Amino acid sequence: MNKLKMLAAAALAAAMLPVFPTYNAEATDTEDSSLRCDVNGDLTIGAADMVMLSRYLLGAQGITAAEAERADCNGDGTVDAFDLVGLREQYVYNCSHIPQGTWIAEDMSGTRYFWFDENREGTFTRCDNGTLTPFRLTSTGGKLTFALSSGAPTGAAISWTDDTHFSLKWDGAGLENFRYVSDVRFDKGPYLSGTYVIDGREKEISFGTNYSASLSGKSFNVLPQRDAVWFLYDDGTSEAASFSRTDKNHFALKWQDGRTANFTRREITVKDGITYVNGILVANKTYSLPSTYDPKGLTPEFSKAFTEMKNAAADDGIGLTICSGYRSYSYQKQLYEKYVAVDGKAAADTYSARAGHSEHQTGLAADINAAEEWFIGTPEAKWLDKNCWKYGFIIRYPEEKQDITGYIYEPWHVRYLGKENAKLVHDSGLTLEEYLGIDSKYAY
Repeated sequence: MNKLKMLAAAALAAAMLPVFPTYNAEATDTEDSSLRCDVNGDLTIGAADMVMLSRYLLGAQGITAAEAERADCNGDGTVDAFDLVGLREQYVYNCSHIPQGTWIAEDMSGTRYFWFDENREGTFTRCDNGTLTPFRLTSTGGKLTFALSSGAPTGAAISWTDDTHFSLKWDGAGLENFRYVSDVRFDKGPYLSGTYVIDGREKEISFGTNYSASLSGKSFNVLPQRDAVWFLYDDGTSEAASFSRTDKNHFALKWQDGRTANFTRREITVKDGITYVNGILVANKTYSLPSTYDPKGLTPEFSKAFTEMKNAAADDGIGLTICSGYRSYSYQKQLYEKYVAVDGKAAADTYSARAGHSEHQTGLAADINAAEEWFIGTPEAKWLDKNCWKYGFIIRYPEEKQDITGYIYEPWHVRYLGKENAKLVHDSGLTLEEYLGIDSKYAY
């Protein structure tokens, strides 16, 4: 009886001390991870552990060295009544707390993302397939039950480490460790799918549709959210950056240490020798067209849009005509060679395209009114610069951008992109090369 009184007094004295279990430092990331306060080693914390520890403290049974290490709930190196109090408080905490927000879960099989809302509903996905699975959650005595849209419910015992970490011991399976990310629902979103270039054109990063990414030959997992992105690396480290979107093809990240990076979507595909970047046909000094490419004139899309623009300009008292439209490969070859004969190759390359590299061959570009210097600053040139994007066109070779586009300022040269893309390029203030993250440089 004296021993029981001593235990009771010790328990009462320790009752106000908050105690949380911590993972075994040597076994955190394995399926055989151990939990502080999990005395019997079944990867759950419950009544069986309290009974076992009580019997040990009363001298009714012995425990192994491994069980003693787990029974040391407060980590002071001894197993005593304070640990029994801590175990009981931990059990009560497990029974009364339900996770909310976005959590990263990891076990031997890989990484998952979980979202728990305040109505005990949520979604999870595996990083290796990206499939979203909704669930409804119920809780009884430290046991969570996940009711899925199909199949039998799945149960798991929850054990909290602290407010931002817990583990689940799944029925018939091992331990899965969770860490808190934020109260923002995870969302893979279209902005993190595809290939992007970072800060120009040097580094390229590819985002998969299954929450994965690769950079410089290294793969890692990604957790995108509305205003932040988490990067989860194979060595167990992770980092988060704030996210801001410029448009559907551009975003920026800023890390807590002040580092920043700008991302430009660049999906390059080649079909029948024709290069498309983000679905836009490209012909410039880097990307050429086959000599056989022949749309037989300006495309119907170009002609329809130009008629609309011409009529709108006429309403404003501006006259627009096409002075040079489609050019075949052979015609461009003759034209370029003529300029080379007059001005030399270096000079000709600043204002005339080599055969196969001319936008005129696409049937999507034309020179308006006059391809002459006197056109610069005219009312017609000013109207084009201010309004052509509304009808799906851009001024293809802007002023003071020769080092990027490869050509001198040509306010008369318009390129048809369609109204959506033209607005995006116009609003960005960038050249088409800058907007797509590509070069315009001859390789020969």
